[in-house]
Amino acid sequence: MKTNRLLVAAPVILSPLFASTVLAEDSEGNDMWSGSTEFGASVTTGNTDSSTINGKFKVGYQDESWKHGFRLEALQASEDGEDTANRVLGEFESNYALTDRDYLFGVLRGNHDEFSGYDYQASAATGYGRKLWLSDKGFWDAEIGPGVRVSKTDDGQQETHVITRAASGFEYQFSDSAKFNQDVTVLAGENNTEIESISGVTSSLTETLAMKLSYTVQHNTDVPAGTEKTDTYTSVNVVYNFD
Repeated sequence: MKTNRLLVAAPVILSPLFASTVLAEDSEGNDMWSGSTEFGASVTTGNTDSSTINGKFKVGYQDESWKHGFRLEALQASEDGEDTANRVLGEFESNYALTDRDYLFGVLRGNHDEFSGYDYQASAATGYGRKLWLSDKGFWDAEIGPGVRVSKTDDGQQETHVITRAASGFEYQFSDSAKFNQDVTVLAGENNTEIESISGVTSSLTETLAMKLSYTVQHNTDVPAGTEKTDTYTSVNVVYNFD
């Protein structure tokens, strides 16, 4: 396990011009765009010089039938001048509503993790999703469908395999200012199964600012020799919401 750190949040400064450009309203004055950005960092000096920086960006658009979402995440850590973590992940998903609870999805995903043993892993999948639970307190979604994954190991070996994608998204609002969320994604293939689990608790500070504690687990069932199968990341971030 190469990374298991507590990241101390640092202030986030966002341009009001950027927020006003991203947000749009429909003809009835309802927001169609929403999103958030997170940032956390820690630096130690003295007997050990280390630094950790992580950032996350999410944006979504929704109308009567379609829902689109994009997320971008990055993590970089070093100790005594040596990198200990370097990871970038991007994901785009589109959903088309069939009923109030049922929908079809298509998703593109790619990640580069310098310490996973893989140069990159990229996948595309489509399938069926359903809102298993929906209330004014939160929701629980589940998705499943086939896809394809292209991966390349650090030693240059490239493979393409059919996969099955299963995902779950859960959110529960404890109060007006606090909520819990968990997102789990499983990409199961013949050669390797990727599992990502992200759990978080968010507490609002103002209408737009919040603090978030999150715990991420990244697991690959089959990795090159000398590489750990599981990495974990714990972070405390400042969150700016523009929804």
